[in-house]
Amino acid sequence: MKIRRGWALGAIALLITLLLPLVLSAPLLSLPTEVFIFAVFAMSYDLIFGYTGLISFGQALFVGSGGYALAVATGQHGLPLWLGLVTAAGIGLALALITGMLALRTRGVYFAMVTLAFAQAAVTFAGNDIGNLTGGTNGETVNNLPNWLVAPGNEMHLYYVTLGFLVAAFLLLRLLVSSPGGRVWQAIRENEGRARMLGYRPYPYKLAAYAVSGTVCGLAGGMYAIYIGYVSTDNLSAGITIQLLLMVIIGGAGSLWGAVAGAGVLEYANHYLNQLPGSGLLSHFPIWVQNTAGQPLLILGIIYLGLIYFFPEGIAGLLQKHAPWLSGGRAIPGIESSPGTPAASTQPPPNLAEHLEGG
Repeated sequence: MKIRRGWALGAIALLITLLLPLVLSAPLLSLPTEVFIFAVFAMSYDLIFGYTGLISFGQALFVGSGGYALAVATGQHGLPLWLGLVTAAGIGLALALITGMLALRTRGVYFAMVTLAFAQAAVTFAGNDIGNLTGGTNGETVNNLPNWLVAPGNEMHLYYVTLGFLVAAFLLLRLLVSSPGGRVWQAIRENEGRARMLGYRPYPYKLAAYAVSGTVCGLAGGMYAIYIGYVSTDNLSAGITIQLLLMVIIGGAGSLWGAVAGAGVLEYANHYLNQLPGSGLLSHFPIWVQNTAGQPLLILGIIYLGLIYFFPEGIAGLLQKHAPWLSGGRAIPGIESSPGTPAASTQPPPNLAEHLEGG
């Protein structure tokens, strides 16, 4: 019954987003479209961080490589859009398998540093335009896209395409984390040694989670390239990974819908805080208030510290305490193990420090 109520609320939220373009003008659809894409990024990161217990600092590798793959496929080789997206997903999968097979030989902070090194190597590769594929520091423009999707006045079409992408990604990842293999991921997160004692080999399960995460993130990277119209080394920067990490922590690690909520909160906060200094709303406040408002990163940092201090388990954890029937989307509470799979613990996900310590 609890899970049914959660799905009912999800259906209501979906209905609202489907009707939103009827009341918003085309320019106002841009921000929710971006939120949908970053929500998929956040869910892909939550798969390895919140569900499997892997802290990666290189998730931007898949964001940027997916975007570059689509730009090269459609622009330089003239492939249709659907093949460009398949290429983006394929590149994400290939890079995840290659880098994962190496990085997953390490644990904790060493794994985080190795993934960061791979992402930084990709920044160097793209910045030097090796193979004339990336456009160097100028980036690569995404060309040969269908007009029905990107032409001025068709913002509603892109809105619905990204919304459909978000729903499909959510359902796929929800199916995976609820499967017997998904419960093994959660068991590895809780106690890798105990999972090994039960007869499970953590390495292939972690590699599978990393590969799925890279594939979904690469595909989302292609969608993001369509949205912004170009790809640059900024798509590969560590700042993207940190942004995804914040989304997952704010939303609640180990909750797919929490990752979606965290993406919405961070994207909207970032958007309106950047607009605040020039809005005129602070003209009657003291200069020091206006100067502080002109530093959106500072304000975001204060908000983030407040959320972590008062709500350490994120939005999902907060609602779980006050409305437990919403916990159908959580990874840990209320999960029963299938025959032959270890049961997930009822403890909250380990914090960031424990991940970095290799726990």
